Amino acid sequence: SGAPAGEVMVARSDSSGVEIVVISAARASIPVAATLDSVAALRLGSPMGRAEEQFGAIGDVVATGDGGIAVLDVQAAEVRLFDETGQFQATLGGKGDGPGEFRSPIDLALLPGDTLAVYDPVPGRVTRFGPNSNTSRVTTLANVETQVSDGRFLWDGQLVGQSHWLDPDGVAPPAGEPTLVRNTVALALFDRMGQVVDTIDIVPSLEEIVSIQMIGGRVSVLKRPPAFGRDNLFAPVDAGTWSSENDRFELRLRETSTGRLLRIVRAPSLELRTTEEMAQEIRERVLAEAATAQERTLLETWFSLSPRPELQPAFDAFASDDVGRLWVRGWTPFQDGTRWWVFEPDGDLLGAVDAPSGMRITSATCTSVLGVERDALGVEYAVRYALHESVLC
Repeated sequence: SGAPAGEVMVARSDSSGVEIVVISAARASIPVAATLDSVAALRLGSPMGRAEEQFGAIGDVVATGDGGIAVLDVQAAEVRLFDETGQFQATLGGKGDGPGEFRSPIDLALLPGDTLAVYDPVPGRVTRFGPNSNTSRVTTLANVETQVSDGRFLWDGQLVGQSHWLDPDGVAPPAGEPTLVRNTVALALFDRMGQVVDTIDIVPSLEEIVSIQMIGGRVSVLKRPPAFGRDNLFAPVDAGTWSSENDRFELRLRETSTGRLLRIVRAPSLELRTTEEMAQEIRERVLAEAATAQERTLLETWFSLSPRPELQPAFDAFASDDVGRLWVRGWTPFQDGTRWWVFEPDGDLLGAVDAPSGMRITSATCTSVLGVERDALGVEYAVRYALHESVLC
C-alpha cells in the first residue's frame, strides 16, 4: 500500500496549476474518523401504522433549522416534516403540476432563512418553501435542450444540474441485440433564477446493457447496469464541486462557477481487484430474481455481456457534511457497503466511518449523520445516528 499500518501518507504536487494529491494507506487499518451508535437515535418508517411514516421511496433526508428532519418521499412526491423527537409536523407538496406540487422530486436542501428547496427534474423546476411552509418561489430551469435529470443545491440556492451531453455529431441508437452503452453527461451551474452560469464538467455516465425490442407491437427499451457497472458521481461543497467517474479511486474538485480543475485526489491503495468468486456471486444473486425461463435467459445474456474490468468500481455514493467534507462510500455490487471514507476539501483523508449495511448517508455533522436504510423486505427508513469518538469536530 506504500504506507505503514494505521498511517495515512499524503504526497502533494502541482501539474499546470492543478494540485495532485496522492493518498497512501493500508486499506484495512485506515484510522477511524468516527463511530456510529449501534442503535439509531431516530428511526422513521413503517410498513404499516401511521400513514406519514409509510415511505414509498426516500430520496433525501435533511436537518431542519429547528432540530427536526425533512424527508423527501419520491414515490409520494412530497416532503414530510418531523420534529427532533420524530413527531410528524406537516406535509409539503404532493403529486401534480401546480405551484408547490411535484412530478418526481429527487433532491432536497435547507437554504438560508430556513427555506426548504426541492428539485423536480421532469418539469425541470425548483420549488422553495418558506419557514411557514408556504410556497415562496417556483423557478423553471432555462432550456438546455435535454432534461436535467439530477441536481444538487449549493448553500446559496444555486443548483448543480446533470444532463445527458448532446454530441453535435449524434449518437446512433443501439441495435436490437443487447449492447453495452456508456453515454456522457454534463454538469452545469444554474443560478437562482434558473439560468445557466457555466458548464462545470463533462464525464462518462452510467454503464448500461441496452436492448431495443418490439413487445406487443410497441418499441420497448430495456436497460440494466452490468455486473461491475461504472458510473459518475458528483457533490457540490463550499470549496467547489467534486465530480468523478468511479472507474478508479480518483476524486476531482472543480471550481463550481467556472469548471476550472482545482485538485485531483488519488487513492490507489483503496482500489480492489475483481475476482471470479465475486462475479459468480453476482450472477447467482441476479439469476435468483428470474421468475420464468425467459427471464433467466435474458439475465444470462446480461451477465455474459457484462465486462470484467481489472478493478472493481471504486465507490458508489457521495455525501457531504456541514463544513464541506466529502464522504465517499466504497462500492459493493448490491449497494450494501458499510465503509465510508471522509476527505477534507484539501484532499486529506481523515479516516473511515462504518455505517450499518446499505445505509446511504445523505448529510452529516461532526456529531451525527442522517440517511436512508432499507430492510430485507425493501421497507425504507429515515434515520439519524449519533457519532462518537469523532475527529471531525
